[in-house]
Amino acid sequence: MKIILPKTRVEIDPNYGPLFYLMGPIRGGGDWQRHCCRMIESRIPNFYAAVPCRWTEFHPLYKYGATGTPGAFARQLNWERYYIELAAKTGCLLFWLPAEHHAAKHPGPEPYAMDTRGELGEWRGRMMHERGQRVVIGGEPAFHGMSQIQRNFSLALGYEFPIYPSLDATITAAIAALSPTAP
Repeated sequence: MKIILPKTRVEIDPNYGPLFYLMGPIRGGGDWQRHCCRMIESRIPNFYAAVPCRWTEFHPLYKYGATGTPGAFARQLNWERYYIELAAKTGCLLFWLPAEHHAAKHPGPEPYAMDTRGELGEWRGRMMHERGQRVVIGGEPAFHGMSQIQRNFSLALGYEFPIYPSLDATITAAIAALSPTAP
């Protein structure tokens, strides 16, 4: 497992393993990214995960940070856009929508998962007009608006778009999406 942290540019070696970009709430969603990386690792030991969290050396997965050029991107958003595009075409965008974590609520003032909701809308629109995007979405049923997100994707894409009810099922679908025969 090689984790790509914000603003670091890492050359992706496709022979090492696939790239997953972990999309979803950062503040208020708990440390779901750590659990996701560990679950992927139990199935695919060699992979890249672009994780938009600002982990420090005290985080248990910080030691898996991929070697690259730190600070290669002037802003985190530039880094995000670069790796999101790369993962959508060569790996997989893995959206996980956890319910807001009650012990560590997001600080506001903006609504919980505001950026994630915008990203969902962008990728729904892109999937309507571009083929070959690898996007998998899962979330806890208690994530506010989950049924509306599912309806919007299904109506926009013209088929019953799956949204997976567990992180485990979402990871399974993301790994399956890497197959050249995946739809």
